[in-house]
Amino acid sequence: MALFKPNGVHSPYWNIEDGREKEFRLSVGMAPLEKLKSDLLFVDNLGTSGFSTHMASAQRFLSGRFSPSGRGGASLDQLIADKVSPGTRIRSLELTTEGLFAQKPECSYVSYTAQGRPIPRERDPNLLFDRLFRDPLVAPSARRDAVSLLDRVGESTKRLLRTVGKEDQQTLDQYLTVVRQAEVKIENLSRTAASPHDAGQELAGRAARTFNERTDLMIDLIALALWTDSTRCVTYMLGNDNSRLVFDFLGVKQNHHTLSHYSRTSTPADIGNLHKICDWHTEKFARLVTRLKSYTEGPRSLLDDTVVLYGAGMGASDSHTAQRIPTVLAGGTRVLRTGRYVRPAKNTEPTHLHRALLGFFGAAPPPQHHLATCEPMSGLDGSAYQPYREPAFQSRLEVSGPNVIVQGRLRYDPDRPSEFLIDVTGEQRPVRIAVATKSNRELNFFASTPIRLSGTGERKGGDLVLTALKSVVPLEGQTAASGP
Repeated sequence: MALFKPNGVHSPYWNIEDGREKEFRLSVGMAPLEKLKSDLLFVDNLGTSGFSTHMASAQRFLSGRFSPSGRGGASLDQLIADKVSPGTRIRSLELTTEGLFAQKPECSYVSYTAQGRPIPRERDPNLLFDRLFRDPLVAPSARRDAVSLLDRVGESTKRLLRTVGKEDQQTLDQYLTVVRQAEVKIENLSRTAASPHDAGQELAGRAARTFNERTDLMIDLIALALWTDSTRCVTYMLGNDNSRLVFDFLGVKQNHHTLSHYSRTSTPADIGNLHKICDWHTEKFARLVTRLKSYTEGPRSLLDDTVVLYGAGMGASDSHTAQRIPTVLAGGTRVLRTGRYVRPAKNTEPTHLHRALLGFFGAAPPPQHHLATCEPMSGLDGSAYQPYREPAFQSRLEVSGPNVIVQGRLRYDPDRPSEFLIDVTGEQRPVRIAVATKSNRELNFFASTPIRLSGTGERKGGDLVLTALKSVVPLEGQTAASGP
């Protein structure tokens, strides 16, 4: 199961600071995942490229690279589907929250056939429910008039319940209850009056009033599809890369793509709105994991037997970096060791992650596929790997008139979303960094890392504030990527 998050992240809000494999604190942007921490595997230092287009970002998520010629071969999910789909009714499901981004269609797909062709996606939960549990050819009017699926099989169900054991009765009852709940939600959605800002009207850049409900319902149906073994392979895009959706139900009036380029506005309100959208994405991932965890059979849950990949195809949304790409794995307890933070010493291309995941399913890429010559990423299953170790550094502060040199870990200021802080040993208050937009954009790349800054500043209300930069020197050899 793969859940795609569009448009990258605000890196200071997402990146984990100085974490160790078993000792780490989730970032502010990961707060919705705190209660699920033991079920998750947080992967960092994924991606080595400096700059990524939105088209490349969408393809990188499951294909590892951008292939505009259409000869990139099958995406990861389709290679896995080849291995696990025999015995299921539906080979794979490709789902989305929004329609085609016509200006750059490649932004709208993460799943590709063996011939490198994009696979069409479904975004209507009504049609997905029909495909899973009803005749997909039934017209909407006939569907509204249809007797409940469970009513139609009621007598058969009662007979079956009398012939199975207590544990099987509980499992079957849970299954029937979930199907009934899904039916009720579908019927309620069908009765809801159409919104003038329907999610289908991407050209108007608006989201429907029921957009959040539809997304929740789609996630519930995904869990149900996996639990009933209707399919064993699902991809769901929470938006196109370059998504222009407006999350007005969150109180956000600007579209996602505009907000993702936060240095263009860099106001606390705009960055705060971007965080609301990113939180919404992560909350949907948490909902999916929670749903999968709730379905049990014996001592194991559906989550235990499902590998979930949540992430994006780019890191910092503003500068389009393809480094430190947000990636979280869940479940799969037979092949993953969760409750850990895995950050390799060297930046790692997503293809190595893909090859490892492919191996967990006992699958191998065709000889001509680009994954065929790729080594699997180590450490995901608890195997040995070379972890990242931050270079030793000491914080320090030098002030001479207006000139300031400060060294330490650059961290995000949650109270002032467009500013940063550096803590200095011996100083009662951290040094604030409140610089112009262009400089702020560069600093975003180095958030959560040790750095030396020089520039000019002044005292404001008891704080030393660096207001203009002269130099930015990372203490761990990183280089900021140039943006679009």
